[in-house]
Amino acid sequence: LEHGKPMLFGENHEYGLAQEGFGLKVVKLGENGITEKDILIHDAHCMDNTLQLKLALMEGPDFPIALGVIRDVDEPTYDEAVHAQIEEVSAKKKYHNFEELLMTNDTWEVK
Repeated sequence: LEHGKPMLFGENHEYGLAQEGFGLKVVKLGENGITEKDILIHDAHCMDNTLQLKLALMEGPDFPIALGVIRDVDEPTYDEAVHAQIEEVSAKKKYHNFEELLMTNDTWEVK
């Protein structure tokens, strides 16, 4: 797979991937009027990962194995998102540590 290029494969690039409904199908160039215009163009930078997931899950013998850069987007990593969420929640907290909690006027009784 190459970003911006048709998804062709085979020894002579005679096969390609086309959309069929919400899925993919393998087509042969020249058969049933199939031309290179019918072949999907790979977009590694697409934010919607639906097609990219379909490419990653392709298995033989009916489909080729996708090689190359399947997805290349600028998004926060999971780790970055978790740290950002922790910082956001911490900033909203009334008490930032146990000592601050103990120094409040809030009390409770355990019976």
